Amino acid sequence: MIEKLLTVDKKGLIDFTQQIIRIPSTSLQEEKVALVVAEKMRQVGFEDVTVDPLFNVVGYLRGEENDPELLFNGHIDTVPPGEMPNAYSGEIVDGSKYGFSGPVIEGRGACDMKGAVASMIYAGKAIRESGLRLKKTFVMTATTREEPALGEGIRYMFEEGGVRAKMAVSGEATNLQTHLGHRGKLELNVRVLGKTAHASNPGRGINAVYKMSELIQDLIENYKVPSHPVLGDCTFTIIDIAAGPGRLGPVTPDWCEIIIDRRYLPEESAASVQREIESFIARRKDQDPDLRVTVELVKDFVPFYCREDEPIVPIIRESRQAVLGDTGELSVWKFGIEGVFMKQVGIACAGFGPGSEEFAHTPEEHIPVKDLHISCQVYAEIIRRACGS
Repeated sequence: MIEKLLTVDKKGLIDFTQQIIRIPSTSLQEEKVALVVAEKMRQVGFEDVTVDPLFNVVGYLRGEENDPELLFNGHIDTVPPGEMPNAYSGEIVDGSKYGFSGPVIEGRGACDMKGAVASMIYAGKAIRESGLRLKKTFVMTATTREEPALGEGIRYMFEEGGVRAKMAVSGEATNLQTHLGHRGKLELNVRVLGKTAHASNPGRGINAVYKMSELIQDLIENYKVPSHPVLGDCTFTIIDIAAGPGRLGPVTPDWCEIIIDRRYLPEESAASVQREIESFIARRKDQDPDLRVTVELVKDFVPFYCREDEPIVPIIRESRQAVLGDTGELSVWKFGIEGVFMKQVGIACAGFGPGSEEFAHTPEEHIPVKDLHISCQVYAEIIRRACGS
C-alpha cells in the first residue's frame, strides 16, 4: 500500500504553466513552445528527449524494462485567441468570476491543454526527485496539430517515430474525473441548387437560399438523433453557410450550402449517418420537385470508448483516491480527443485532466491552480502504480 504522496514542485509547476501559456502556439505554429517544453523535460530528468519534424516532443523515464508500459499525452497547439482579451497573459487572478473558489491562470491554452502538459511533466519531475526505481518505462508525449482534428501530429509520432505503449492517459480537461471516451464528429456539406434570375424579377429563378432555409427548419424540427447510455445524446448543428453567385451582381443565388456538425456513436458510421440525412432530404424532395440537393462527407473524427475493465481505468481511479480520498466519477467528453488515434494503434487510453472542457475555445479560458497541483499528484501516482517496481 502506498502511504505517502510524492512531493510536487508546486511553484515550478505554476511558473512553467504560465510560461508556456505566454507562448502563442496556434496549430502549425508550435515550434517555439515545443522547444521550451523539450528543454524543460530535459531539465527535470526525462531521457532521450526528441523533437520531430512536426514538433511533437517525446521523452522517457526509463525503467528496467525498456518497452514503454505507460504513455501520457497532451497537445501543445491551441486555437486562435479570437475575442479573448489578453489571450497570452498567463495571469493569476481570482477565480470567483468563473464560479471557482481560488486562484486561476488565464490564457489561451490554459485548460486546452497546456496546464495538463505542465502537470504531466512535473509529475515526471516528482518521480525523478523521489528516487523511485522504475521497473517499467514511462513515455511523455506533447503533440502538435491537434486542433484541426485530423490527428496529423500524433499519427506522425506513431507512424514515423514508432512511439508505443501498453496503456495511456490523455490529459484533456475532465474536471479531475476519469473519462472513458467521446462521440464521433462528422462534418457534412449539404448543397442546395437553384436557378439564377435577375434580382428585380426573382420569380423567374429558384432562390437556393430560400430552399435551404426551408430545409434547415425541417432539420431543426424533425431530424432525430440517437442516444447512448454512457456517451450521451448525439447532437447536430450547422456551423457554416454560404451562397452564390454573391452580391456583386443583382442575381438570385443558384446555390447555397451548409456544413452540418453531427456527433455520432460507435454503433453508427459515417456512411450510415450520410445515408440517414440523404433519406431525410429525399422525403422533402417528394414534396418539392424543385429541390435539388447533394450531401458530401468532408470530415470524420471517429468515436472511441475505453472499457472499464482496461487496466488503465482502475489505475487512474486508485491514484485519484490516493490523492483526493475517493475514486471519483466515470464520465465522457463532449469534444473529441486524440485517444482515437491511440486506440487505432492498439493503446488503451482513458482520460484524467485539470480544468473544465466547457471553457475550452472560449474567451474565459483558464485553469484553476488547485487543479494543476492535484492533477500533478494524481499523474505521479499513476506513473508509480503503472511503472514502479
